[in-house]
Amino acid sequence: MMKPLPDKDIECFADILRVLANPARLKLINILVTGERMVTELCEESGLKQSLVSQQLKNLRLNYILDRRKEAPHVYYKLKERNITNLLQCLKKCERER
Repeated sequence: MMKPLPDKDIECFADILRVLANPARLKLINILVTGERMVTELCEESGLKQSLVSQQLKNLRLNYILDRRKEAPHVYYKLKERNITNLLQCLKKCERER
């Protein structure tokens, strides 16, 4: 049996969930579970416009969910926290049970 989350961490966990609750950000994360990508690749795979992708990537990076590496002239984005994939699997399981 899992122990309840510590009260002192509830607000932090809620912040993470708020960041992930955006469909565009969740779509990008879902693509990045398979490996790092450049912005152009994320635009192609997600069907989202470049300006929206860039904005959402910045939000995810500022919230410590993504990392980036620069290899001139390209910038590659990847998941910083691999445990996000566990959360996606949990969501997938929840959907099957609905």
